Amino acid sequence: MRGDMSQSNDALRGEMSDVADALEAIRSAVRRNAGYATASDVPPVAGSSVMTELSDLAIVSAHLPITWSTPLVGRLIALSKRATRLMLRWYINPIVEQQNSFNEALVRTVATLEERIRDVERELATREDNA
Repeated sequence: MRGDMSQSNDALRGEMSDVADALEAIRSAVRRNAGYATASDVPPVAGSSVMTELSDLAIVSAHLPITWSTPLVGRLIALSKRATRLMLRWYINPIVEQQNSFNEALVRTVATLEERIRDVERELATREDNA
């Protein structure tokens, strides 16, 4: 059983590595088409910040793809996982929606705090200029 799991994990790592390699090839082609030689040559995106990254990561999906590495047994396992997922959808979806609502509230709170910090920094800079 552990051998099957480690083989499955190795296959998943291989697939993730393939996806990462494909994404890097796409990014490299886009950079070349835009006239940039390397990633460090690309200027930062306007408005790109920790808040942008936080917003991008706020949405959670309960429906990640189910894959397999072995031809027949893997398909049977994937099919059983899909069936289980369908049967538990009524239970899982409300939890994911609640998590997404919390994440969105957290993003709004952090954005508000970031704005307040900027206001305080401006006020302090104004006081220092006046002193």
